[in-house]
Amino acid sequence: MLRALRSSFFISVVLMSVLAYCALPSWAKDKQANDYPLSGKVLSSSSKGAHSYQVETDSKIYLMLCERVKGFHMGLPECKVDDRPIANGDKVQFRVDGDFAYMPVVNGAEDELRILTTELKVIPPLPPIAAGENGKGSKGDERGMVIGSGMHIAGQKHVAWSTDPSSVQRPFFSAGAPGLAPAPGIAMATPSAPVMAAGPVMAIPVTGGAPVMMMPTGPVGGGPVMGVPVTGGAPVMGMPTGPVMGMPMGGAPMGAAHAGGGGGGPVWVHLLRVRAGEKIYQLECSAKPCEVDKKEIGLGDTLVIRAEKKWAYVSLGANGGGKEQKLRILSETEEDDASDGK
Repeated sequence: MLRALRSSFFISVVLMSVLAYCALPSWAKDKQANDYPLSGKVLSSSSKGAHSYQVETDSKIYLMLCERVKGFHMGLPECKVDDRPIANGDKVQFRVDGDFAYMPVVNGAEDELRILTTELKVIPPLPPIAAGENGKGSKGDERGMVIGSGMHIAGQKHVAWSTDPSSVQRPFFSAGAPGLAPAPGIAMATPSAPVMAAGPVMAIPVTGGAPVMMMPTGPVGGGPVMGVPVTGGAPVMGMPTGPVMGMPMGGAPMGAAHAGGGGGGPVWVHLLRVRAGEKIYQLECSAKPCEVDKKEIGLGDTLVIRAEKKWAYVSLGANGGGKEQKLRILSETEEDDASDGK
């Protein structure tokens, strides 16, 4: 009797294992498809200092900056599709998690891209603001809609909105690097503006000898570089054979550039692009996503905006109880002027 029970139990376990094994390929396939629910076409790409891409989906246009890729690379990260560098016209699958997008690559790995801007492809019309809707009845209040959101490095003046076809190719000037056109947040190392190198540096050892490819161990300020040879060995002090590109230091606190990442990088702050009346405002928030009364402001949200000199006071209207949030105005343009530049 006991032997029969053991035999029956063994057969049941084997049968369940076989069924699970047969169902596994289908489950894995479904999971892989669901992991990257967004699909888009690459409209434009740039490799000026860093690799960035304009990606168009059914309802939005993204501008993404390639930040982390699998393996070791002799330069700034370049994201791939089908095991080759992303090019104009490519179709890409990706998922969005906070301020970052992730694209699948070979062997189950992912490339990480920072979402610089996200914008609506089609902007719906706005109803006029009702009298006293914001609870204050202030003169100058206008109904507005968030037509774009994104990030940039604190202190930058230029914002590369993705719906501007020239934004990917436009120069991004950084303090200490006049005339240089890298990419958003990338600058050339100078004594007055040190950077964290974005990749290995070719340098001639100060003690003499052949040039050595090294990874800097600290900030680079336009002079000699201390680094560890990529082939291994003791640190070497060398003079770079060319300009060193990287993320500006800018006095940023350690770890401020990337949640869970290393320190010494720039501080990224969130942005809003708001259309109100005949004007388009670019507003700067903080390192946290833009919000009003503890409610995060998202793409397509409607709000009430009042501009006073360099500041914008935004609220959610009647539904928000009239509570306002003060945001810095980076730029204010007429809608016709903005359209002409696109």
